[in-house]
Amino acid sequence: MQLKNYFTLFLILISMTILAETDPGNPKNRKSTESVDSIRFSIDYLKKHMEPTNAWQVENPDILRMVTGLIHFAEDERIDSIMIKLNEFQENPGFKYLNRSPLEVRDSLLISGYFSNNTILEKMKILDRAIWNGVDLKSIPLPENLASTAENRIKPIEEGNEAAIIRLTRIVLPDSLVNVLANPDSLKNIPNDFNRIRKRQEERTRLLEQARLQYNSKVDKMNLDSAATAYRHYAVRVFSDSLQNHLRDSLKIQNLQILVHYNDSVVRSVNDSINYFVQTLQRYADHDSVQVWIHSLTGKPTQLWLRNNQRSVSRMYIKNVQNDSIRVQFMNIDKHALGIAIEDDVSFTRIEQKQRRDFAFEKFTPEKKLTKIKKAYDVIAPWNYGGNGNLGFSQTYLNNWKAGGNSAFAFLIVLKGYANYTNSKLKWENSGEVRNGWIRQGGNLNQTQKNDDKFELISRLGLVAFKNWYYSTEIDFQTQFFNGYNYPDKTKLISTIMSPAKTMFKLGLDFKPNKNFSLFLSPFTAKYVFVSDTARVDQTRFGVSATSQSYWEPGLNTDLRYKIEFNPRISFETKYKMFINYLDPFKKLDVNWENNFIAHLTDRINLTLNLYLLYDSNVTFPTGKIGSDGKEIYEAKLQTKELMTVGFAYKLNRHVYARKKLN
Repeated sequence: MQLKNYFTLFLILISMTILAETDPGNPKNRKSTESVDSIRFSIDYLKKHMEPTNAWQVENPDILRMVTGLIHFAEDERIDSIMIKLNEFQENPGFKYLNRSPLEVRDSLLISGYFSNNTILEKMKILDRAIWNGVDLKSIPLPENLASTAENRIKPIEEGNEAAIIRLTRIVLPDSLVNVLANPDSLKNIPNDFNRIRKRQEERTRLLEQARLQYNSKVDKMNLDSAATAYRHYAVRVFSDSLQNHLRDSLKIQNLQILVHYNDSVVRSVNDSINYFVQTLQRYADHDSVQVWIHSLTGKPTQLWLRNNQRSVSRMYIKNVQNDSIRVQFMNIDKHALGIAIEDDVSFTRIEQKQRRDFAFEKFTPEKKLTKIKKAYDVIAPWNYGGNGNLGFSQTYLNNWKAGGNSAFAFLIVLKGYANYTNSKLKWENSGEVRNGWIRQGGNLNQTQKNDDKFELISRLGLVAFKNWYYSTEIDFQTQFFNGYNYPDKTKLISTIMSPAKTMFKLGLDFKPNKNFSLFLSPFTAKYVFVSDTARVDQTRFGVSATSQSYWEPGLNTDLRYKIEFNPRISFETKYKMFINYLDPFKKLDVNWENNFIAHLTDRINLTLNLYLLYDSNVTFPTGKIGSDGKEIYEAKLQTKELMTVGFAYKLNRHVYARKKLN
């Protein structure tokens, strides 16, 4: 029984030891996990839940951006270590962020001076033809022991082979020598016949041998000529192949040198660009500020920003327990250093005790009115950017409607933006406008028609001339996005993107007494009209000649802009532009007059009325009249467009603030 109790107690002690080691509340375990596991767990949890999904959505994008930045701070290397390592890396001469082998250049055929493989082969063929055309084969010396090869050599006729002699030499024997028979036994009694036959045989043998020797002599000469020709062709071929191989090798070496030079220039350019942008981010990181709060024993704390490349001074009073105060200055030296100095008007006096006596010191109450600290910086907002957008649409559906009519759907989207820079001597105004509207009647997509299409960019730079006047220059570019037709006929294209495209270059004076009025007079103006697609678009309808894609003309331009706000919700704006051609001032005239009436029904719904009048003497329309040449007459006409929309609107207006140090 006692042994059983001991065994139970032993098991309890082992269990408590195991629980103590695995207990998350154990300080040892907490110390080892809090520094690693908690950070990793926090990162994983935030990544899992802060990434937008179909179920979980982030309501505040700024909060998402800040939490994401915090996650990167916890995961990545500290910015100070990164800055130190980058500076050490950039101090090395000839440092490179990236490198590339010349063999990895994919656009080698576009490099000036680089020969393609087909070009090299063609040059080798040209060299080969030049060698064969310019060489004299007979001038090539032959070796002494020249002989034909066995397969090309013509064999001579062996001695005594009459059949071969007759067949190859094509000798024609006299009839008396064709068949010669001499039988000694049969001619024993006719000695004269025997001698005559023997002489005929000897004559036949002599003629055949003579023919054989002549044939063999010709064969030897032919074999020698064949061997010489083959040898000389072979010699020219070897010489040509050698020069071709040398040419090919030299061109490939030249290609490699050009490729190495091109690749080195591209690598340098890429590394210079990377280094420029890395240094941009380094400067941005150097300008990051650290907020420091300095507390005294009593009183309000003072805020100080530690930053690089910018000194700032803060002042505060430091008090002791007796409420004695002294004013000190705090100045940031850089992002990691803080300077402290006592004000110059502070003096210290030590009280010397000359005898032992109890003194009753009156409590000193300092003057509570502090000296006003002068303003060291002024907040300015040189950049002002913003814009507005409007989306209006209407829809009608009819089915079996007794009164008649067609279903219809229409929408119009207008986007305007601006980015303006202003200081005491300069104004830089940039604006852009995109308009697009469509209307469809019935359910047929072919009945969809465009009723508005515009893309315009304007940039105006002005320097102060005198009161409310600026020396100004402006670039105005305008075109469209989609194809334009003479509806309902959609077979004939009359305009498209960059056809036409109009650009105005202006130089003159701009009068701006306030933000709602502007008068720009530019006596030096160049109007440039360009039609890119002359295959489908008739450029003559925009003043361009039939043999060209563009034209330009000098002239005088006047821009007038005026805006009035009747109340915070109702406003009217008019823009008037007029261009007079110097070459033909009484006939060439462009007028562009845009009027916009805007009423804010709610914070997000607007009523917009737009009236647009346009007259361009270079843009002509058919009149239905036939001229003396048998062609239809085209004339310039006043173009009018009116749009009224009720739709959603959004407005953006922000300032980019900066600090200016005061003297």
